[in-house]
Amino acid sequence: MNLKIKTYAAALLGAVTFITPALADKVLSGSEAQTRLQGRSFDFVCMDGTQGRANYQRSGYATASYRLSNAGGEAAVAQTDRGQVRAEGDAVCIRWQTLNMGREGCFTMTERAPGSYRIAMPITGRWCDLAERRGS
Repeated sequence: MNLKIKTYAAALLGAVTFITPALADKVLSGSEAQTRLQGRSFDFVCMDGTQGRANYQRSGYATASYRLSNAGGEAAVAQTDRGQVRAEGDAVCIRWQTLNMGREGCFTMTERAPGSYRIAMPITGRWCDLAERRGS
C-alpha cells in the first residue's frame, strides 16, 4: 500500500470514528419527544453551564428548578419556573413563564441512549442534555 492510500485510509477511519457517535443519536418527532418527556423527571445541563432538574407532567405542564451559569464568578441563585409543553411537527415547544423572557422556544430532540436526550435550538446551536431520574 503506498503512502497516499495509507493517508486516505487513516483520514477516513478518523472521520468515521469521530462522526459515528453523533449518527447513533435518534432524532425524535415532536410527538415522540413529548411522549418521552411526559410523566418523567430529568437532570439537565446546558452548553452554557446552566443546570438543574425538570419535571414534565402528563398534563402538558413542566416545572424546573435550576441555576443559570454565572460568568461573573458570583454564586448563581437557584430559580424555579413553570411552563407548557407541546409538540409541533419535528419539534417539542416549551413556553416557560420566565426563561426565554416568556416566549415559546421550539427544540429538536434526539435520544442519545435510553433515558438520555439532547434538546437543541437549531437556529442558535444552543443545547441541553437531559438524563432521566429513575425512581424519583
